[in-house]
Amino acid sequence: MADEYSQGSLARFNFVGQIRFVASQSWRFQISPGFTWSAYSKNEPPPFVDFKNPGDLTKENYLTQLIPISVQIQRTWGKLPWHHHVGVGPGVYRVWVENHRKVLVDPITFREHQGAYWGFSAEVGTEHFMKTLPNTSIEVTAVNHWVQATRDDQFPSGWNSSLGAFALSAGVNYYFSLEQKKKTTELPLPGTKH
Repeated sequence: MADEYSQGSLARFNFVGQIRFVASQSWRFQISPGFTWSAYSKNEPPPFVDFKNPGDLTKENYLTQLIPISVQIQRTWGKLPWHHHVGVGPGVYRVWVENHRKVLVDPITFREHQGAYWGFSAEVGTEHFMKTLPNTSIEVTAVNHWVQATRDDQFPSGWNSSLGAFALSAGVNYYFSLEQKKKTTELPLPGTKH
């Protein structure tokens, strides 16, 4: 997280799904919807006083939540059972800030602090295909998202900067083919005529 988003932020879980299209042995495309959030330290003051909760002098009850939907082109390499990749691409990011589980309101514009923003991501990862299930792999990835979350006209009081989110993920992939199976021709039984 950056500026107001990063000061006093605490690490939290990251959930992500991956839909991949393998174009060749070296290139593939990926769409990744996900969800993550950041909680904050009870020692860090917020950028402005929430008029709904004027007694809150720290970010202890604040949350920044992020839904990334990223699209990447990925370069892949490796020799089975190992497979590695790096990728980069644009994304759309849903960002909102809450205090006491309610969306924060800017005290000047009275706009709720939520919206969709453009951004991009970069990813590196490695996966190991299982010997007994050759279409299944176990993967570990590291991804960084950069979100252009600045809107001076809507949020002049604060929580108004670019946003970055770094995540480590581990999970399981299953690959399936879209090709139809070839029809097998039946051989005649011995002693029959065709």
